[in-house]
Amino acid sequence: MPLNERLVEVTTKRLIACRECHVIGDVSINGFGVRLLCPRCYETLGMWATTDQAVEEIAAFVTARQSERAYRRGSVTNSEQL
Repeated sequence: MPLNERLVEVTTKRLIACRECHVIGDVSINGFGVRLLCPRCYETLGMWATTDQAVEEIAAFVTARQSERAYRRGSVTNSEQL
């Protein structure tokens, strides 16, 4: 199971948090792979076979969300200028 995007959000500090309770996810690494878990809801936010896969997908998700935020801020600024 990759990152479950419907359950996560990006914090202002560029961390992955649970969308329900807004708590930063905990990472556990064991013989089965990497798991991102909400410590309050106990919901699995993501699961990967390797740390490289986890890092790659989480970094891409955070970058995409920050790009969306910047675009929205730019759109508001541009529309206000008109």
